[in-house]
Amino acid sequence: MSTVPGNGEAQENPVKLLENLSAIKARHKSLCAEIEEIAAEQKQSVEAIKVHLNTTVQLVQELQLISDYQVPPLTDKEREAAEFLCLPDSQLTTSTPSTSEVSADKESQPPSKEFEELSEADLEAVPRSVRSNVKLADLNAFYKQLSEHFVANNSGTLNSMQMKKMNMKPSDAKLKTLKHLSLIEVDKKGCVRLATRD
Repeated sequence: MSTVPGNGEAQENPVKLLENLSAIKARHKSLCAEIEEIAAEQKQSVEAIKVHLNTTVQLVQELQLISDYQVPPLTDKEREAAEFLCLPDSQLTTSTPSTSEVSADKESQPPSKEFEELSEADLEAVPRSVRSNVKLADLNAFYKQLSEHFVANNSGTLNSMQMKKMNMKPSDAKLKTLKHLSLIEVDKKGCVRLATRD
């Protein structure tokens, strides 16, 4: 270990080299473990971002339906970020009605009708499988709220979430019963409007 060649040139000590190599290997191993931890945390962060972004997109879509506000298309940077997060285009492109569609929708709204309370005979005319256990008083209250809303606001349609926010207490049975009586129309998206009554 302490021998120096006769020509006076110092040589690398092999024992020290082995010690240094062991230290380097240990350091390399610890760095690899740290990199694995960082990669795992990064993956978790990306997954969390995806979940939050999906939730945000759904909220934006729901708010858009409620307010009829047209969200502008994604910028290039936003689209790049969406592609990086592997989000499908269907979740990022919110379909908004065009101005002509909105105006056509409003034009198709039937003329205002005064609320006419339903009778027991009206309710009995609806098959039990449709009306379920709906009570006449509850049905009349719900139908009255719908009628008053459309007369007052002259808005095209209402969805289930909007009705709940207005404390209308909608239910599938009530909607089906009113639809069966041709008092309302329900589109494929579940949006309700008053039907034209002859």
